[in-house]
Amino acid sequence: MLRYLVILLLLVGLAPVVPSLVEARLGASDRTKHAEREREDEEESAGPRRHRISVDRRGHYVADAYLNGRGVDMLVDTGATLTALPASVASDIGIFLSSSDYKHPIGTANGTVYGARAVIDKIKIGAIRFRNVDAIVLKDDSLGVPLLGMSALGQLKRFDISSGTLVLVQ
Repeated sequence: MLRYLVILLLLVGLAPVVPSLVEARLGASDRTKHAEREREDEEESAGPRRHRISVDRRGHYVADAYLNGRGVDMLVDTGATLTALPASVASDIGIFLSSSDYKHPIGTANGTVYGARAVIDKIKIGAIRFRNVDAIVLKDDSLGVPLLGMSALGQLKRFDISSGTLVLVQ
């Protein structure tokens, strides 16, 4: 019984301190996020940003991208109207969909499939930053690799392909 009384007194003594500890912890997190946003804003105002992607042995341009902070390899597809994600990648980056969301018909080389519309908050490829990118999410058996389409590439000043190198300029 004495043990419970000591624990109770200890908890009562710590109660006034807990809110300030929680506030200090949350405030530090907010300051970190704010500093990151300021750094990104400075990068955006520092003039044009470029990123080079070399062609792979199959003739594709594959970008090392970060979608909402998660690392993902994306095939650059200038023929795709929308950026496209397999459902597993979408859920990995925080886009959660239900079966009823897959209602938009999409024409593919293998026929018509149904996709779900989504928005990717942030895509980072090297120094390039895309925000609020319209995307389509397809079931994993319909799309094996994420595609970086014109809904993202349209946010660039330009992109050029020359001598086996794709250059993104923002």
